[in-house]
Amino acid sequence: MKIIAHRGYSASYPENTPEGWAAAYANGAFAIEADVRLSRDGVCICAHDSDLNRLFGRPERPEDLSLHELLALRNDTGGRIVALVEVLQHAAEGRAVLLDIKDETPPALEAIWQNIRNAVPAAQRPLVIAGCHTLEAVQFFYTKGETGILGFIPAAEQAEAFLAAGASRIRFWERDASAECVGRLQGLGAEVWITSGGTGTPFRGGETSAENLARLRATGAEGVLVDDVSLAKSTLGASS
Repeated sequence: MKIIAHRGYSASYPENTPEGWAAAYANGAFAIEADVRLSRDGVCICAHDSDLNRLFGRPERPEDLSLHELLALRNDTGGRIVALVEVLQHAAEGRAVLLDIKDETPPALEAIWQNIRNAVPAAQRPLVIAGCHTLEAVQFFYTKGETGILGFIPAAEQAEAFLAAGASRIRFWERDASAECVGRLQGLGAEVWITSGGTGTPFRGGETSAENLARLRATGAEGVLVDDVSLAKSTLGASS
């Protein structure tokens, strides 16, 4: 079962930071996940939330500030904002990267694509997995024909539509994952990943336990998005 580091090795490092990404690979992750938005001046940056309150105690949205202003932000745990090009360097060097695309407006999709083209050689672009929440985003990357595509499906019943639009991987929340639904999608040619925790479980999104990981592996899914890379590796074995 492949280990995908949810926002990097976010159990032990600040989320969406170079330290967390590097530690995830070093501890056995198959891929790292990074969340992508735009700054006010149209630069692709890595930030999960729709505002800056949780991490920095500020009410603005990332798109309200310039890249220069965003890069200057810090919190007392070492959290900060970095540009997308920093995470794409891992793909350029031969490692898998999942982008959770939070802004799927046409300008954002085009900016992300241009970042990929500029930062990642063509031979390595399949290592970049565009994580799409809408069919329009899936179709955008499918027409490019150079990246992987994962459907962050809004609801379990939409999986087939995302596959038909061009996704080759489907992400389920843990609450929706069962051996039956995983097997059904695999029968359609999909690779299935699960985000541990979340609504309907005892854990926050990305959190888990060894027992829970063993249960998720029993569904037959090929990958798991998880905060604690070391826990996942010790439970599931090395990713491949």
